[in-house]
Parts: sequence; structure tokens; C-alpha cells
Amino acid sequence: MAFIPCENSDYHSLNYWNNRFAQEENYEWCGGYSSFQSLFNRYVPKTDSILIVGNGNSNLPIDLYNDSYQFITSMDFAETSIDKLSSKSPPQINYVCADMRFMKFDRFFDTIVEKSALDVLFTKDSSPWSVSEATDSDVKNTLNAVKSCLKSDGQFISITFAEPFFRKKYLINFWNNLAVEKFGTMFHYYFILCKS
Repeated sequence: MAFIPCENSDYHSLNYWNNRFAQEENYEWCGGYSSFQSLFNRYVPKTDSILIVGNGNSNLPIDLYNDSYQFITSMDFAETSIDKLSSKSPPQINYVCADMRFMKFDRFFDTIVEKSALDVLFTKDSSPWSVSEATDSDVKNTLNAVKSCLKSDGQFISITFAEPFFRKKYLINFWNNLAVEKFGTMFHYYFILCKS
């Protein structure tokens, strides 16, 4: 695969992502929308204002729009992905170039979604049992930013290939109620719903 980085730490490099997105049209971490659509429809009303963080070159915002979700904002820190996706998307979808660790949308969204964006933060560490201070800080900063961007009754959805145990120990510090659903056929992924 042409886009496998030389080292896992490259996943933290803006240059890596800009170069990758300049060449790669689409990649769906944890599968495409159809693989978890029934879960998403069950938990997210069509009228929700939705923010997708760390979207990359996923077609998720377009898929949500085509599934009758009306208020969609897609965010990534790589300008290349924002430019390419916005050029092929309906004008009703908003695109923002920002770092998920420091995003600021004061209590604006009903639902915030990440699909393997948190997974990237853990790639510098060799084991999920032993997380570096830098990773710990990045994850906590991201979740704190997510929480501050949600309405008081809002929800956060984390879609990941990581075992839920390793995510829940972070998520439980920000949300009281966590529900985990497994999806996928050949490979299994997790849909973690977080509510206060």
C-alpha cells in the first residue's frame, strides 16, 4: 500500500496527511457508512447538528447528507482533504480546517463523531497498556474540546478498531453513560456512544 508511513509517528505529521490526501481520493477507516448506518440512524436524529472531527478523505459527510442529515460540518487539520472534499460535496455541507485538540465551537453541536481520529493519537505508543504523557495529553485535550463543542444534552460517537477497554478509561472521565456496539463482518469495529 503506497500510503503506509515509514514510521507510526508519521501519522502525526501534517505533511504526511497533506501528501497522502493529494494522491488518495478516498479511504474509509473502520469501513464505510453503510457498515454502521443502522446504528447511526438509531441514535442520531436527522435534525441534529453534526460535527465530524478528523474526517480525512472519508465520504462520511456526503453519505450523511445523502441519508437526509441536514446540518453537517466536517473538520480536519489537513487543508488538502478539506479542499478536495468540499469541491465534490453539496454546498450545504460545511468544511473547517482545524486541529481537533484545540477546536472551538462553543456548545454548538448535538452530535460529534470521530472515526479512527482518536486511534491516530495512539500510534506513537507501542502498547495501549503503556501510553506516553504526550499521547495522554493529546487524547484528553481532544475529548475536552469535544465536550466543550457539544450542547449540554449532546452526544459523542467514537468509532474505533481499538478494544473498548482502552477508550472507556478516557471517555468515562467526560461522559457518565457509555454504550458499546460491535459491527463489521470480516473485521470487527466498535461504535461507542457517549452521553452525560
